[in-house]
Amino acid sequence: MIRHRHHPFFRGIALLTLAAFLSACATTRLPPISAAGGGFQPEPDEIELWEDARAEESILLEKVATYEDEELDEYLAAIVERLNPPGMAANPELEYQVRVVEDPSLNAFAYPHGSLYVHTGLLARVENEDQLATVLAHEMTHVENRHMLRYRRGVQNREIALGAVAIAASIWAASESWDEVTHGHWGKAAAIDIFSELVIGLGLELAMLASVNGYGRDLENEADQGGFAKLGAAGYDLSQAPRVYEILQDDHGDESQLEVFFFGSHPNLESRVASAKTWLGQHPGSPAAPKIAEGQAFARKMRPVLRADARLNIEAGRLHIAEDELRRAAAIGPPDAGVFYLQAMLHLARAEEGPENRAGLRAQARRELDQAVELDAKNAEYWGALGHLAHQEKDYRRACRAFENYLELDSDAEDAVEVQDLVKDLRSGQERCP
Repeated sequence: MIRHRHHPFFRGIALLTLAAFLSACATTRLPPISAAGGGFQPEPDEIELWEDARAEESILLEKVATYEDEELDEYLAAIVERLNPPGMAANPELEYQVRVVEDPSLNAFAYPHGSLYVHTGLLARVENEDQLATVLAHEMTHVENRHMLRYRRGVQNREIALGAVAIAASIWAASESWDEVTHGHWGKAAAIDIFSELVIGLGLELAMLASVNGYGRDLENEADQGGFAKLGAAGYDLSQAPRVYEILQDDHGDESQLEVFFFGSHPNLESRVASAKTWLGQHPGSPAAPKIAEGQAFARKMRPVLRADARLNIEAGRLHIAEDELRRAAAIGPPDAGVFYLQAMLHLARAEEGPENRAGLRAQARRELDQAVELDAKNAEYWGALGHLAHQEKDYRRACRAFENYLELDSDAEDAVEVQDLVKDLRSGQERCP
């Protein structure tokens, strides 16, 4: 007997099919790790995810340059400890560890087992500890709320449920419910989150997922709001949260699209500024009092990072960003040999861009190199740069003195043979070394 397509029998099959689909989707709704406190136990597929993440992390650490600074590591760990809620700190299964990657892009990401990564480019861009804490709190929320596990389960649910959705859609194709199906209203339940996450791509490496693509708008917003809550509980200045996104909108004239962090694009940045301000309006509180000691600690820890990242940006040709970083590093004080040296490298790079003011830029670089060696006469790199600049300007006596200091300080330098030959030529030439 041919049954009418609206017959309760067919509708019953469709409802059962969709119920199974929604049941699978519901597994993505997991409580945060902090909810269980000391009683937290990871689920079997969560343990497998952590193992995958640790294996990938070991490969990552072999391929990236990490920024080694024990004082900075301790400083970042102290901020994380301050942000970490008691329930999360009490769990026996994982703890946070922060690593810094030497890379000038605006990036940070977290592995699900608690490893947090932040690039020097992002550290160098934030202006104070409150803004730095905003970044870390966001990544910590990804871990605490088990976003990577939820994302992975969402992908698996989608693969399993595709057949179920197709069957249900065909059964309901001519029914009064078709309009809601075609608009994605599958009972307005957990499926919505899964579909929204899937648009950002499937089958990517865990680090790529966490650092470049993100987890979809819903989970990223959840990470934002969870981060804001952490900031408030830890006594940080919440007004600095939207400021993070505002300062990152300034690309300093760079169009290389290196910025891949969760606030990489300008539309995303503008949306997050608005979202942060909305959240602040809904959670009013007394503004945090300025903490002078905290600001000084931040400046001391970030000055070497600013130098390191400025070097990377000079090498990458992102001179506007390097200039800003060096300006900020110089303002911290006292005078610093490394800052003078990098300012000289910046001005020499600008001199290579064209003939306009080339002589003035090279003269400025020469003065900065003089200041660098005056402050730190034991640094071979400074003497080598000064020697090459003097040689190019045909100031051979000065070049000879600088090269001799360079070789005395670093006789095993990669270009030692080349420099020795230059000195030999200078000694035998008309402009003899003193």
